[in-house]
Amino acid sequence: MALLLLAQRAHVRRRRRPPQERVFRARTEFLNLPEEVIIQRYRLHPALIRDLCHLLEHDLQPSTGRSHALPVYVKVTAALDFYTSGTFQTPAGDAAGISQASMSRCVTQVTEAIVRRAHRFIRFPRGRIQRRAAARDFHRLHGFPGAVGAVGCTHVALKPPSDHESRYRNRWRYHSMHMQAVCDARGALTHIVAEYPGSVSEEDILVQSSLGHMFQNRGQDDDDAWLIGGRCYTQKPWLMTPIEDPQSPAELQYNDSHTAALSVLSAAFGSLKSRFRCLSRRGGSLQYSPLKVSQIFVACCVLHNMALSHGLVVPVEERDEWSDVDAAEEGSEEAEHVRQELLRKHFSSR
Repeated sequence: MALLLLAQRAHVRRRRRPPQERVFRARTEFLNLPEEVIIQRYRLHPALIRDLCHLLEHDLQPSTGRSHALPVYVKVTAALDFYTSGTFQTPAGDAAGISQASMSRCVTQVTEAIVRRAHRFIRFPRGRIQRRAAARDFHRLHGFPGAVGAVGCTHVALKPPSDHESRYRNRWRYHSMHMQAVCDARGALTHIVAEYPGSVSEEDILVQSSLGHMFQNRGQDDDDAWLIGGRCYTQKPWLMTPIEDPQSPAELQYNDSHTAALSVLSAAFGSLKSRFRCLSRRGGSLQYSPLKVSQIFVACCVLHNMALSHGLVVPVEERDEWSDVDAAEEGSEEAEHVRQELLRKHFSSR
């Protein structure tokens, strides 16, 4: 009987349901929006978004001939929606008119494409001519001589890997990546290190970075060029930090100029997180791997520099978390000698 039933069922053909017509949600094309709406929504000028689409076109061009493949501008504006919203993929994907899965793919593709081109937009001054120009800007704009960059770190919150949770817990007791950046006198980012978990100190990141190695092995021609850093760093021959207990007029003037010069990096971090709320803790923690969080940070730094080059600034909506922890060690005698020479040559006669 069982075999008979199986035989009968084998001859019964399933009725195929008629194919359902796919429904594609309407997409908002950014070119059709008013300029002020585009700037408010994407935090970038329409011309800059077009330039970005052209820049990334080779990487983002659909490889399929399907009529409903996502065009480049949709991928770019979907990623910008995510960067600037400070929310996760569903709201940003709805705004772009695509699904959450498509939104995730867009963010990944656009982020990786921007990171591949980061070296074009994030460039530390190389050679004596470039460094002299950078130092002139710091001296003219902020009154601090010889500085070729301001260095510091900022935290970007993330959901930590379960197997290394403690490594990502920072001194403020939340999980993060600790990102190092250097900026020029105008707030453009010139060097990025985006690979360390939140528990690693600013000092350790700098010393282990390629930037630290470059300054430690610099030639005599660069002896009059240095970075500016906060109290969390140890004074070095190539890194000027604040004087802890200034007494003389020269020391007070030094600290005033140092504060003015270093504030440009604080403003750059604040602008970066105000423009791209996905980096701000106010938007929650990024639910991605440390590698992808690092890539998103670098991509946003590239876009920050592109926006600055077009004169587009945003109001700073939050103050970045700066470390008030003093360096664990005092600077060397050589480092203190360099700072004393700087005081004598540039601050004592003021």
